[in-house]
Amino acid sequence: MKRLMGAAAVVGLLVAGTAGCGPWDDEQRKTVSYEVPGQVTELRVTGEVGGIEVTAGDGPVRVVEKRSWQEREPQAVHVLADGVLKLEYSCARCGVGYQVRVPAGTVLRLKETTGGIRVRGLSGDVTAEAVTGGVEATGLRSANVTLRAETGGVSARFEAAPARAELRTETGGVELTVPAGEAYAVDAHAATGGTEVSVPSQAGAAHALIARAGTGGVKVGTG
Repeated sequence: MKRLMGAAAVVGLLVAGTAGCGPWDDEQRKTVSYEVPGQVTELRVTGEVGGIEVTAGDGPVRVVEKRSWQEREPQAVHVLADGVLKLEYSCARCGVGYQVRVPAGTVLRLKETTGGIRVRGLSGDVTAEAVTGGVEATGLRSANVTLRAETGGVSARFEAAPARAELRTETGGVELTVPAGEAYAVDAHAATGGTEVSVPSQAGAAHALIARAGTGGVKVGTG
């Protein structure tokens, strides 16, 4: 299972290393920060190049955009309507790394093409998808969590047992950690790589755990 631990470590490196940085030698950079007035119950972020980091915190929603570009500065927009905050941008050869602070109960829907995704301390439902890059979630009290990556490690650590947690990657390791003392229905499999499950599986249990990897190890345990 050493291979899995290496993949899990890559998740953090991808998130920290890609936030706000583009792949261009002569890029320009700019940081923009702002608060969002009004109640936010759901956050939707669509990124292409850069990272996404969302943390739980008190006070108004705060956004930090780390912009990078070669030709034109990204046209980043944020729109709040009916409690849903949307963050997105458009341009060629540019990127925006997002760092967002939201109330713990906020629902998250995050998508990133190139870059990592990191979530910390949330209790609202979470859906996070990365094409190239890792997905890491810690301190979760969410009922429903779905984390997916095409290339990159995927990991989640729960402080409270989820109703359903689904972690998948095509290439990379998967690591899922849940509280002990609960009954879980576990579906864990790695097509290529080891599978280690230390959580007793009980069919029909109220808490469902799905952990699958194409190439890479899978580990499901308590902690």
